[in-house]
Amino acid sequence: MSFSRASLFSLPLCGALVAASFAQTLPGGLTRNGDVVMMQPIPDAIGATGGASARQSRLKFLTPPEHDIFSRAFAAAVRGDWVAARSLAAQGQNGAAKRLLEWRYALDRNSGATFAEIDAVIRDTEAKGASAWPLRGTLQARAEAMLPPDMAPGAIVAWFAGKSPNSSIGKIRLGEALVATGDRTRGAALIRSGWIEGSFDTQIELDIAQKNAAHLTAESDRARLNNLIWAGQTSAASRLVARVDEKTADIANARIALAGGIPKNTAVLDKVADSSDPGLLLDWSRALRLAGRDREANAMLLRIPAAPLVRERAARWWNETAIQARAALTDGNPRMALDLVRHAGFTSGTQFAEQEFLAGFIGLRFLKEPGPALEHFRKLEAGVARPISKSRALYWQGRALEAQGDTAAALARYRAAAAYPDTFYGQVALARADAAPMLRLTDTIVEAAPPSEVEASPLINEIKVLADLGQAASLRSFVERHVETHSSPRHVKRLMMMLNDWGYPEISVRLAKSLSYVGTPMPQFTHPVIALPAYVGPGSAPDPALIHGLIRQETEFDAYAISSAGARGLMQMMPASAKVAAKQANLPYRLDALLSDTTYNMQLGMTEYRVHLDRYGGSLILAAASYNAGPGNARKWVAANGDPRTPGVDPIDWIELIPFGETRNYVQRVLENAQVYRARLAGKDVPLRILPDLYAPGAPSVTALAAK
Repeated sequence: MSFSRASLFSLPLCGALVAASFAQTLPGGLTRNGDVVMMQPIPDAIGATGGASARQSRLKFLTPPEHDIFSRAFAAAVRGDWVAARSLAAQGQNGAAKRLLEWRYALDRNSGATFAEIDAVIRDTEAKGASAWPLRGTLQARAEAMLPPDMAPGAIVAWFAGKSPNSSIGKIRLGEALVATGDRTRGAALIRSGWIEGSFDTQIELDIAQKNAAHLTAESDRARLNNLIWAGQTSAASRLVARVDEKTADIANARIALAGGIPKNTAVLDKVADSSDPGLLLDWSRALRLAGRDREANAMLLRIPAAPLVRERAARWWNETAIQARAALTDGNPRMALDLVRHAGFTSGTQFAEQEFLAGFIGLRFLKEPGPALEHFRKLEAGVARPISKSRALYWQGRALEAQGDTAAALARYRAAAAYPDTFYGQVALARADAAPMLRLTDTIVEAAPPSEVEASPLINEIKVLADLGQAASLRSFVERHVETHSSPRHVKRLMMMLNDWGYPEISVRLAKSLSYVGTPMPQFTHPVIALPAYVGPGSAPDPALIHGLIRQETEFDAYAISSAGARGLMQMMPASAKVAAKQANLPYRLDALLSDTTYNMQLGMTEYRVHLDRYGGSLILAAASYNAGPGNARKWVAANGDPRTPGVDPIDWIELIPFGETRNYVQRVLENAQVYRARLAGKDVPLRILPDLYAPGAPSVTALAAK
């Protein structure tokens, strides 16, 4: 299996549902470079969903001739043959399908679409008002990149009326036009902003610098150089070094050298030995760590002024801090680990939550300081909103209070965490609060909107065309846009029912998760049940609840999913692993069937998972970690942190000590999913088995606090 499989779904649904539960800073299809929004490729255009071919949909919305024409047109578009794609589309009659192909044409950076063609699509979508199509920002960035070189300055200013540039080149083109039409101050500011943030080909960069020399400053050159180094664009950074002062150049040259590790000739570092530049020190600390010089790396990290990195490079700063802190734990230096985490300096956001949890965890479990740990867990609770994070904060407050001997307060915290029974820590807390815990799933009783209501709402024709044609990624974008303005539970419930009927359960799962984040759980949609095939591998069949839990975490039931590493289908089988599993199951190996035959995919996935279970004597923790990150990594973690099957190792601690955040999350989600699926498959409340699952193959060494 491939460790990178879980990155398959990197963009959550946007809109009112999700905006209420966590920050969605950019719509799907965009990425950020500094303060500038940049394009990402449209997934369908590069075949990222379902490979190069569209999936087979159960919806028959188009007439058979129209379906044939537009299926071939979209297939040609995926291949990049836009001449054939547009020629085929011209033969069709369905207006929505034609406009959708033009929308895709405008979005594809390799399509050859002109500014006029992209602008026509933008104007068409803007004219729809509340039903405007998705990825509007991406379209604008595409248009900005294609502004004709000879377009009159006044025309450029007019085109930007009422909207701000959405790309670095857009800022520069508008800035130049404003300067040319007399607004020198605003124009120069835009040129400098675009210069600082942009990523350009060498010749374009040279042209911009020459044309706008009067407006670029030493400060803007320094800022651009800094951004290029952060982005890893060392060639472009090296070209720019000649434009900056000696001190800035020395720092830049040192950072460029450190990108390849600690240089053999340290003269470049000697020049900046006394620098307090945060980027330089972070790069230096990272290079020391990679060279195995952990103590020096830690000392360097603690020298770094945290505030600028918290403000400007939060993810990079926390990533290095967490790596070094976890390494210090493994090396038996928890005090250093805690010092590193506390030095990070976050006060809000995702990194703040991870910082407060890790600080509390280290303090409680390694330094035996429950009082300070409790304060970290309380800060964590106050700073998060989603059920997974809330339950984690509350559970660990219970652990800290229990360590202080305050049983009553600990029990209250466990019961508060247990209010989130479909989360890992909510389930563990319930098992600590109740001697005979039962998993009772909360369901929201809401009548689905009548089909006619959804059928009459904006974008439904486009949604149906995309569903009919099997264009899953574009369909997701349109569904996201639709629920921004139609987010009532009754409306979304009907839409989820329709998506399931059409064969898009993964989009339905996403919508249902979004509802659950805002207090409207619907387990039948968040945790769909499917028919599993007969088990044909060695040994006994794995628990169906665990298989459902794996599939939900792997692909959210997308049978056509392909990861960036090449894992395929419902259970994300890598071709090499599938070949081995096929032999173990006495089945022929069929690569294409990993996507086209869900029964085959599940038979091989169940076989591989059974092998992982047997390898680790029935340990669900190790089997899940191995399935996600590979047996080699699982062995390393056992060597570093102990064996969770042995009595002296706390399995919850063991999970939290997994160094890969993706795998930590994966193991917890699979275990929590399994608990929910036992109730879903039984159709009733069931005894909670989270503790036996955690301690398998042994017996739990903890009991309910209420029973003591």
